Amino acid sequence: MKILCVTGEHIEVPYENLRGVSLDNLELHRAELENADLSGSSLKNSNLRGAFLFRANMSNCNLAFANLIVADMREVILVNANLKNCIAISTKFQNANLQNVNFENANIEGANFKNANLKGANLNCIGIEKAVFENATFDRDTIWPTGT
Repeated sequence: MKILCVTGEHIEVPYENLRGVSLDNLELHRAELENADLSGSSLKNSNLRGAFLFRANMSNCNLAFANLIVADMREVILVNANLKNCIAISTKFQNANLQNVNFENANIEGANFKNANLKGANLNCIGIEKAVFENATFDRDTIWPTGT
């Protein structure tokens, strides 16, 4: 299967679908993955800078150390996903389901979480003071950085 990128690159992966597969360490800059089912997959240390992941199902994904700078992740499902140490500067998470997501040590400076579900999320991360949380939902299980 080919993953198309707006950059003109086409990344060939040895899978018929993208559920539960390893896509670690891939160059997926500006990948076109709108509405994709990536549930249970690993994209550890992959470059998804500027990727189009609008409405993708990424529940239970491992995105540790991934580059998500300016990625379009509006309405994405990231329930129980691992985003530990990722770079999500200016990433669009509007209306996303981020329940129980682990953002530990991630950089979320300038990220937009407007209307996002952050119940149970670990937000012990970097740049939180410059992120947008307008109308986002949290609960008593949401973890915040010390001193916020």
